[in-house]
Parts: sequence; C-alpha cells; structure tokens
Amino acid sequence: MLSTTQSVDNQDLAEIAIRSSGWSGFAGCVAELRHPHKIEDESRRRSIDRYRRVALTAFTSLSAKGITLLTAVVLVPISFRYLGAERYGLWMSITSFVLFLGFADMGIGNGLTVRIAEANGADDLARIPVLVSAAFYFLLPLSVGFLALFAWLVRTIDLPTFYGVHTQLAILEARPATLSLLACTFISMPLSVVLRVETGFQQGFVADLWNALGSLLGLAAVVLVIHQGGSLPAMVLALAGVPQLVTACNWSWQFFISRSALKPRLRLFNTPVALELLSMGGLFFVQQCFGLIYYLSDNLVIARTMGSTEVARYAVLQRLFSLGLVTQYLVMPLWPAVAEALARRDFAWASRTTKRAICLTIFVGLLCSVPLLLSSRVLVTRWSGIDPGPIDILRVGFAVWVILVGYIATMGVFLNQTLMMRRHLCIYGAASLASLAIKICFAMHGSLAGVIWGTNIAFGVIYVVPSIVLALKQIPGSS
Repeated sequence: MLSTTQSVDNQDLAEIAIRSSGWSGFAGCVAELRHPHKIEDESRRRSIDRYRRVALTAFTSLSAKGITLLTAVVLVPISFRYLGAERYGLWMSITSFVLFLGFADMGIGNGLTVRIAEANGADDLARIPVLVSAAFYFLLPLSVGFLALFAWLVRTIDLPTFYGVHTQLAILEARPATLSLLACTFISMPLSVVLRVETGFQQGFVADLWNALGSLLGLAAVVLVIHQGGSLPAMVLALAGVPQLVTACNWSWQFFISRSALKPRLRLFNTPVALELLSMGGLFFVQQCFGLIYYLSDNLVIARTMGSTEVARYAVLQRLFSLGLVTQYLVMPLWPAVAEALARRDFAWASRTTKRAICLTIFVGLLCSVPLLLSSRVLVTRWSGIDPGPIDILRVGFAVWVILVGYIATMGVFLNQTLMMRRHLCIYGAASLASLAIKICFAMHGSLAGVIWGTNIAFGVIYVVPSIVLALKQIPGSS
C-alpha cells in the first residue's frame, strides 16, 4: 500500500501500479482513475485527474486520427485513379500552399489554449469568458480580411506555372480549386475557437470526436462528387467544406448548450486581453511559420523544381508514412495538462512526464516506422498501381521521418510553455530554415529522396540534442 507520509509529488500512475499489491490494490487504482473526485488529497486528486484526462484524450485522439488517416487511405487510390497523376499532384500542391496559411490566425488559437489551461490551473474561471470573446472577435474580422486579400492575389498570380501543371484541364481547375480551399481555411479561423476551448479544458477528446465525424462526412462527400463525375474544385470543397459545417455544429453545441457562459460576447471583448493573446500568439505564429517551412514545403519545392508528377509520387509515400505519426496524437493531450501543472507549480509531475514521454516517443516511432517501411512496396502498388521497386533511400528517409516528427511533437508539448517557448523557438527555427535550404539544394540536383532527408539531417543535427537539454534544464526538478 502507499505510505501516508510519502510526498504526493513523487507519485504517478506507474508508481501506483507498481506499489499496489493484489486485486484489491489494482481495483483501488482503477477506482481512483474512474472517480478522482473521491480522492481526499487535493494534489494527488489533481495528478490522477490529469492522467485520466490525458489517457481519455489520447485514446479518442488516436481513434479520431485513425479515422482521419483511414479516410486518407481510402481517398488516395480513389482520387489518384480518378484525377490522374498531374491533377492529383495539383491537389497536393494546392493543399500544401493553402496549409501555409495556417499561420493566418497569428497564433491566437494556440495562445488561447495555453491561457485557458493556465487560468483553469490558477482557478481564475472568471477570466476564461473574456479570453474566449477576445479571441473570437479578433479572429472574425481577421479571417474576412485575409480571405479578401488572398482571393485577390489568387486572381493575379499565374497559378498553373506556380503549381507546375501543363494539361488544359489542370490549368482550368487550378484557380477555382485554390479559391475553394482558401474559403474553407479562413472560415475555420473563428470557428476553431471552440476546439481551443475544449483543448484548454483538457477535453480534447470532445474536439477529436467532432473532427472524426467531419472527416467521415468529408470522405463521403468526395466519393459522391467522384461518383457524379465532379471536378477537382468540387472535390476540394467537399473534403474541406463539410468538416467546417461539422465544426459549426460543435461551436453551436458548446456555446449555446454545453458551455453557454463561455459564448463569445462582443461586450466582453477586452483590448488588453486581445493584445495579450496576440503577444503570446506571436510566438506561436513564428513557430507555425517555421513548422510550415519544414513540414509542408516539400511538395512546393518539388513542384517548382521537378514538376507536378513528381509531387504525386512523393505525396503518395508521404501519405503512407503519415499513418505512423501516432506518437503526436498520444502526447498532444499532455500540452494543456503540463500548462495547468506548471501554473500550479507542480514541477515534479511535469518533470516525470517529460522524461517518460520522450522514451514513449522513440519506442512507438520505431514500432510504426519499421512495419511501414517493410510493407511500403505492396501498399504503394495497391494504392497507385505503380510498383516503386525494392526499398530505397527515399522510403528509408520517410521511416526516419516518422520517428523524428513524433519526437518534435513531443518536445513541443513541453517546450511550448511560457517558461521555455522563446528559447525553444530559436532552436526550432534554426532547424526549419536549415531543412529548407538542404531540400532546395537536393531538389535542384534532381534528388527526390534529398527532400525528405533535408528534414532529417537538419533536425537531427540542430534540434534533437539541444531540445532535450533545454527541457531537462528549464523544467524545475528535471535535471
């Protein structure tokens, strides 16, 4: 049994399991997880409740993302065969280009998540409706302005040349498809406030369930468009627009029924609070820009140097190995939990969780990447109908990438906190810029494999060791 004099800071779920003896001890642990409110010790109750919410969110996140990935798996062969290599490559290029606009919310969304978690940790619940209203009424006019600006830019840019397409049909579809995805992207900005609220309260599992529903309905809409012989713009609108309708339903449910006290109200808009979110969000904004450089620049670099057909070949492999990016779904629920723990100065909990999450990341990454590498030839052949041949350096690069992306996501969970974010940003930014330079260099010399290895080399050299040193030194009690 647990000693009554033992410090609560030195307890966690693993220790509880080890120290519990027999069926009665195990049953007691399960009871604590199911009913943390019955635990008398406040510190222990909060620790158990964090793990419970993290575990629940991780499970639903993995399930929801599994559904999302499953839709991608189903969609690849259907859309690839329907569109052909060039138009499919065009679709992937448009997606990469528009996803670069993920920074358009100026980091407000991520800043809102952190501030809600901190306010919840400090028991300052009256502050949360003000935060929500400030974020929503900042993002609403911002999204309208950005949509007008980029709609004008799209009409002035020579998009077919930008995307590297040559056939008449692809040239005709480039502009309307881009405009469709732009509209859905900017509409999502104010609607996404509801997802940030759910995540900040460590209820990411709710957001995941809504997102999973959106993915399934989006897939069904794309299949319907293909069945009707629809165009690429119609497919883009179906895949991106239907999930936004689902998010709108989530928004209505949360702010009119479940959490009506948090509904955005213009009278609660507070300029200093909005500026505070913008200041915090500015760091996330810069980080998102760096993240887009390292994660989403691949297809655009390839399109500009090798053409849209090579984008299709690369994108199919990228989609395949993305199935192995499960680590980030397991660790992301820790982000608001760590923010809440740090706000309560529960440094021991944050320290233990950091170390164990790093070990979990490496183990799960290996567990996912190796089977994908060994089965990649069969899967790619069945997906696209093109045999890629024996395992090559390109697919080995993607296997390494799976492990690396999981590690980057894990470190982001612990380093994207108020105490450490500025220093983390320096390391992350340097690795991202270096990866882009290496990608361009390899691509200009015709090396498709060099594009993915650009990420692996840059982050392996510049990011891996410095980030773990920063985490272990900056979280009190970690060193």
